[in-house]
Amino acid sequence: MFDRPFDRIAVGDEYISPARTVTDEDLTVFANWSGDHYPLHTDEAFAAQTRYGQRILHGLGVLSLTFGLIPLKAPEILALYGLNRVRFIHPVTIGTCLHARVQCTALKTVPQGGLVTVSVRAEDRENEGYMVAEMVVLMRRGT
Repeated sequence: MFDRPFDRIAVGDEYISPARTVTDEDLTVFANWSGDHYPLHTDEAFAAQTRYGQRILHGLGVLSLTFGLIPLKAPEILALYGLNRVRFIHPVTIGTCLHARVQCTALKTVPQGGLVTVSVRAEDRENEGYMVAEMVVLMRRGT
């Protein structure tokens, strides 16, 4: 969807990304990168005693992983304008395979280009939701 100018996108357009499986390394890398070493994410013994029974990926790790699955193409994308209504529905554990489902929900022409609002949903192979968000992207208009 983000591989063409604003003028060629329609409300209802949908994109489903390839899937990616969450690994132990993902939790470690995100903890080190973010500085968030909360034991639910980093300590197997601690996490085993929680209601999840195992370590889970940080919520912002889920958000980052999901948004990384969405191909954003230059020069069509001018800027990420914002994220709204981010919700973490279900914990993501090691071995969970996620894809991103993206659907255009609104379009607005602005002087700088066009704002494309999409719903973004992280889903597993059975389309169970793990995270939902609204993303607004500033895109160039066609010429």
